[in-house]
Amino acid sequence: MRRLLSPCLAVWFLFWAAGTPVPGAWGEPPSTPVAAPVPSASPAPPEDPSALLDRGLDQERARNWSAAIEVYREALERWPSRVEFSRRLRLCEIHFKLHRRYADTSFRQVLLPIPLSQATELYDEVLERIQNNYVDSVTLEPLVRHGLDNLEVALRDPVFLQTNAPGAAPERVTWLRDTLRQYRANLVIPDRAAAVRMAVACCELARQAIGMAGSPVLLEFTCGACDALDDFTSYLTPDKLEDLYAMIDGNFVGLGIELKVDKAGLRLIGVIRGGPAWEAGLQPGDVIVEISGRSIQGLALDEAANRLQGAEGSTVDLVLRRRDGTSQSFRLVRRHVDVESVTKVKVVDPAAGIGYLRLSGFQKTSTEELDQAIAALSRQNMTVLVIDLRGNPGGLLNVAVEIAERFLDAGLIVSTRGRAQGQTQMLAANGRARWRMPLYILVDHDSASASEILAGALQDHRRATIVGARTYGKGSVQSIFSLRSAPAGLKLTTAKFYSPLNRPYSEQGVQPDVPVQSRTAARPADETAQLREEANFGDPAKDPVLAAAIRTAMSRSRSSR
Repeated sequence: MRRLLSPCLAVWFLFWAAGTPVPGAWGEPPSTPVAAPVPSASPAPPEDPSALLDRGLDQERARNWSAAIEVYREALERWPSRVEFSRRLRLCEIHFKLHRRYADTSFRQVLLPIPLSQATELYDEVLERIQNNYVDSVTLEPLVRHGLDNLEVALRDPVFLQTNAPGAAPERVTWLRDTLRQYRANLVIPDRAAAVRMAVACCELARQAIGMAGSPVLLEFTCGACDALDDFTSYLTPDKLEDLYAMIDGNFVGLGIELKVDKAGLRLIGVIRGGPAWEAGLQPGDVIVEISGRSIQGLALDEAANRLQGAEGSTVDLVLRRRDGTSQSFRLVRRHVDVESVTKVKVVDPAAGIGYLRLSGFQKTSTEELDQAIAALSRQNMTVLVIDLRGNPGGLLNVAVEIAERFLDAGLIVSTRGRAQGQTQMLAANGRARWRMPLYILVDHDSASASEILAGALQDHRRATIVGARTYGKGSVQSIFSLRSAPAGLKLTTAKFYSPLNRPYSEQGVQPDVPVQSRTAARPADETAQLREEANFGDPAKDPVLAAAIRTAMSRSRSSR
């Protein structure tokens, strides 16, 4: 049963998210073959822009949107002024997000069938939320333009057309796309009513041209408006909204695995301790190649992951390619899984009394888990604490503040600034610190959001020494709204946050006091090495960042005697 959610502001949520939409126009990838580079026995020279563009276009022709996105992001890092890469990137991102929506069962079964009047109300509500709550004042014209772009790109996509206009004549689809481009070129949107009128006019145009219902059109405008704002704002389908709240609560029904697309299927990048997969012996690095007797090679992540979902108590048969290259079959039972945010707890140097714990996220249970872990370490004569925030993408703002309060008697922890009521706040420590031992925080480039709030606050108050690499630099707060017009949600950037010394985190992150570069700057091909490196976290003999923290702690201990 789906949980009923209030239509009001639910929670402040902070998470890292990858991706950088770049504005621009685009064209179809050329259909003519492009020559591939000739293999050479000697080390390949760095690719020039033309070769990288060819590689991206090859991925587009194969409709491998995620791979194409990786190529164009790599190209923009090397040649940020090349407009052709930004155009191709934006096109691929629209295709990728479209396929994620249409692989989402709740989108197809709950949202696509809604009547035109309800879809119109939904679009108007999302625009209203953006106007009233987004962190910056926005004009509506770019949001509508992005909706037109979404729809024009969708009309090139076989999945969209087969779902919403099967049998549509190609020449009528081309006419509709050309007309939408004319609308875009002459767009004037003075207010929200005009934005809604434009979207409804496009619904009528699509109905006349190819017999398409209005809801798919309006949903592209709705998603386009969200995608036009920033990397962290998104429209949430019913299932995505429920998944997000399950993540916040730290529990869900499933197998207890974290996944990433692999060429052969789905690669496990995390296995939750105590879950069905963990009990069956599945490990990070394993690749799921079959689900219920069907190969998943080439499927998008959401489409493949949907095959893993099911009711509590139901079973699923998997075939995995293990890390040693062998294949093995498993039958798992889906059940309730509690996600622990404190994933490792140990005394790493008994002689020096140095304890270590790894915090993987900031969810409702994290503060209690942290207290229990520190108490357990204290019973083992721990006198110095190392908290590992590497790879921690963030979570709940209030939990980051609660944990900071565990180590601070008083003082500002974080300030937030936004336009809407209640979004500008000064959050300070309120009471007596519970834990007073010397403290070291380990961070890397994937430590983001709530991780940065905790590390930055303790650094500004000189309460902790930060060790590792500069953090991600994600300096914004997202608020989650469940919508009144449809069983869906909106994750909207509503504020930006600053350190106690008024340092902005956005794009700057937290600079470590003791710089140590550890994590492999890995591309997807190096993922196995990255998993191996993460497995070494917490082992001073194999973890150079932890070793640096231990050396620093022991040096300071000797100097204070």
